Amino acid sequence: MSFDFSARWRSFRHRFLPNRLWARSLLIMVTPVILLQTIGTVVFYDNHWQSVSRRLALGIAAEIKLTIDAYAEIDDPAEKQELMQRLMQTSRFTLRFLPPVDNPPRTKVKPSIRTAELIPALKAVGYPFQAFPMRNDYSLRLMFYTPDTTLEVLLPYKFFFSSTTYVFALWIFGSSLLLTGIAVLFLRNQIRPILRLASAAENFGLGRDVETFKPEGATEVRQAATSFIKMRDRIRRHIEERTRMLAGVSHDLRTPLTRMRLQLSMMGDDENARDLLSDVMEMEHMVNGYLDFARGEGKEQAEPTDIPDLIAKTVDSLRKDGVALSFTANAPLTMNIRRHDFKRCLWNLITNAERYGTVVRVGLNVKEHFAEITVEDNGPGIPAEKRDDVFKAFFRLDESRNTQTGGVGLGLTITRDIVLSHGGKILMGDSALGGLKAVLIFPK
Repeated sequence: MSFDFSARWRSFRHRFLPNRLWARSLLIMVTPVILLQTIGTVVFYDNHWQSVSRRLALGIAAEIKLTIDAYAEIDDPAEKQELMQRLMQTSRFTLRFLPPVDNPPRTKVKPSIRTAELIPALKAVGYPFQAFPMRNDYSLRLMFYTPDTTLEVLLPYKFFFSSTTYVFALWIFGSSLLLTGIAVLFLRNQIRPILRLASAAENFGLGRDVETFKPEGATEVRQAATSFIKMRDRIRRHIEERTRMLAGVSHDLRTPLTRMRLQLSMMGDDENARDLLSDVMEMEHMVNGYLDFARGEGKEQAEPTDIPDLIAKTVDSLRKDGVALSFTANAPLTMNIRRHDFKRCLWNLITNAERYGTVVRVGLNVKEHFAEITVEDNGPGIPAEKRDDVFKAFFRLDESRNTQTGGVGLGLTITRDIVLSHGGKILMGDSALGGLKAVLIFPK
């Protein structure tokens, strides 16, 4: 089996590395600092702290051994007394000679961080010993048990433990904290223009105003922002030109169609005239549908709107005999929407449900991060394999829906465009009522 390194790396990156650009950039900047400080700490410990502590410990052990050996070589009690006084006056340590112990304790001494190098060095003295930390935490009490005497040594920590260790630890921690803080401030200033660009792109996709957006930040970010502004202007110009063109076409078509309709109406109750009048009326209906499709990308401005109130008013205006139409909402909700377009979207879905069912339910389910609007009926529904096709322009389900609807296949296309322009999505599914269920999902 071949090892796919790139696949393994992608899997590791997705599972363990942060997803946000800010976190990744901070990781890139902080990781070398941490690595450098770690290497510096290891080098300092091996080449400085450990070596210095070992040399100090060996010197202390040699001095203690020399003291014990000198005391053991003298047999005259007077000379021993004189030696003890001279050692206690000249030694760096506090020494005291006590009577010997017949059965010296063999307590195992556990080295600590400060005595990690001293305890092994003291074993070279060759006599049993014990070590006790003093209560003042400034010195160590050592007891050496020889056949001739018991030597008590009060040894300050500064004689065998390098105090620069704490200074170095504080320097490592302080410098790392300082560099990390500088990196955070720097990255926030660099990431902020990217976040503003992302917010502007999202707002533009939701149909909101982004006129105040200006290119800022590094050269590459300003270049991306400038490209976004040019793209926004091209899209707006394209929409305006298309709307203007369709408006002109509608005017040119409506004038002769209206004239033809008037002339046919004046021809009396003639069968051929009735057929022609029906064709003209169908053409007018088609032209109106095309215009509705074009107006879906108009210039209406978004504004904060009470969604439950808007849906309730739309439902009340669409009630008709023979259809049980109801609306429920689980919580209040205010969204920044284009009121006319949003109402038109609801109108399309509700009238479509009323056309094919006798029971229609409209619901608003407000959740933590999104809002869900459902429209369901007890009609014949739409086959699962054709639910994506119904959003295509001019597509009609003549076999599964009533053939006498008079539509031109643009209602759901307009609805989908309105939903997408508000940053949402629309899904079709099976209703608990037995018919079709349309689900609109919008971010909060």
